Amino acid sequence: MLKINKCLKEAWKSFKSRYFTSVLVVFLTGIIIGGYSLNTGVAQIGSAKNNNMASLETNAVLEKVTGKSNSEILEDIALQQEVLKVTADSDSLARKYSNGVISVFVNSVSSSGSFGFGVLNGINSLVFKDRIASSIVILVFAVILLLLNIFVKNIITVGKCRYFLEHRRYKETGVDKLLYVYKSGKTLHIARIMFLRYIYQFLWNFTIIGGIIKSYEYSMIPYVLAENPDVGAREAFRISKQMTGGDKKRIFLIDAFYAIGYLFSTFTFNLFGVFLLDPLKECAYAEIYMELRDAKRDIIEDIALLKDEALTEPKLVYGEYPEYAYLVKPLEKRKWIKIDYDRNYTILTLILFFFTFAHVGWLWEVFYSLLNHGRFVNRGTMFGPWLPIYGFGGLVIIVLLRPLRKHPFIMFLGTFVACGILEYFAAWMLETLFNTKWWDYTGFFLNIHGRVCLEGLLVFGLAGVAFTYLFAPLLDNLYSKVKIKYKKIAVVVLLVFFLIDLGYSAFHPNSGAGITYDDNKKDTQTEEIEVSNFKI
Repeated sequence: MLKINKCLKEAWKSFKSRYFTSVLVVFLTGIIIGGYSLNTGVAQIGSAKNNNMASLETNAVLEKVTGKSNSEILEDIALQQEVLKVTADSDSLARKYSNGVISVFVNSVSSSGSFGFGVLNGINSLVFKDRIASSIVILVFAVILLLLNIFVKNIITVGKCRYFLEHRRYKETGVDKLLYVYKSGKTLHIARIMFLRYIYQFLWNFTIIGGIIKSYEYSMIPYVLAENPDVGAREAFRISKQMTGGDKKRIFLIDAFYAIGYLFSTFTFNLFGVFLLDPLKECAYAEIYMELRDAKRDIIEDIALLKDEALTEPKLVYGEYPEYAYLVKPLEKRKWIKIDYDRNYTILTLILFFFTFAHVGWLWEVFYSLLNHGRFVNRGTMFGPWLPIYGFGGLVIIVLLRPLRKHPFIMFLGTFVACGILEYFAAWMLETLFNTKWWDYTGFFLNIHGRVCLEGLLVFGLAGVAFTYLFAPLLDNLYSKVKIKYKKIAVVVLLVFFLIDLGYSAFHPNSGAGITYDDNKKDTQTEEIEVSNFKI
């Protein structure tokens, strides 16, 4: 018999042991599988009642629109499959951001309340410009939505269960456990079983009462698969049924206990749910599984399949789950090409890096303008084929952030922050000195005074990692093949032309249509041209 008080107490202990990571895991899972909408409204948790309410709200929105574009056709599909969850403030958020690639996705996800659907609809808007034949849209996106549910939503759900099973006893359990199934090499096997679970549940839902009973009978299947991905479909269903037999009402009472909290969460814009109830409930379900697993060992026919004894550790362990204890060994990590990235660079090489990065940045800007607006524009404050902000940014990454090279993710964050400071300061300085803007991120998602935005900094962060671990070492190898005297000549020539250009541009900066922006006229590129991403 399931002991409710014990499960709740143990869940609270588990929850407190690593609070922030538990919140992050549940939030990420919710975003991926469509459980949260990216707005300030109440999150839709995915129950049938919430889905029905969402459908009514969305229909009310769609009734205001005449005619149907691809996006609206996709909304109809999503409504029928109950993946749209629109809240009252979706429209206002969707109108907030008007420029940039990220804004397209943020607006689409926010207005639909579904991460998967929002991304698909964003791709539809960006790539196909909302002009594909309706029948093709319906077919292609219906298939994609189905595949996302089978190979992403269901798989991540099992990964989440694995995280909380380990987390209850191993304090250093990582977020990467969400990818547990993919790493185990059992993706197709798990996807098939979870899809069968969905089909059976869908059919039982037509009986209403039977659907509720079966939802609890099948509730342990993801945990069974999380413990042992080798378990077959019949065994998984049988184990879950035998585990929950006689205890469905008690599991329901635990759900009811948390449901009371969700009523109060609506008054906190679901912050109470995100930061407390959701992760706490996941901890509770992990405890339910382990409690039922141990209490009904004599009843469960296939108990021999549940032999991950490392999960039954009696006390909290200050470390990670032992890799040797996995019932299915993770796939071997791929061996990447080894490049000596943690090296010292000479002054000559650093100067060549500066001009290389500055020139690559200039080429990118020119290509961007040519591709999007069909004309050549000499971007930047100077007249030569270089954008100094790229050069200085490259040197900051290579020189100042060298201590971070041992940790790629920290290097990414360091690049993100350092380039953000550099870009913001450069924009402020140019606006102060010349009373003119060479870039303006107004309308981009998460911009600061139009000087920096999330989209640009993400690109800088990724580029910084690529420079550090790949391009800089390869370029250094290339430069090393050039005789030292020729490198000195090249550096002197480049510096002379650069300083001449810098001196002239200080009094006569490069400006005009497609280059600078005027606050009073929106921009001087002409009304139809959008903001280019990078600048000086």
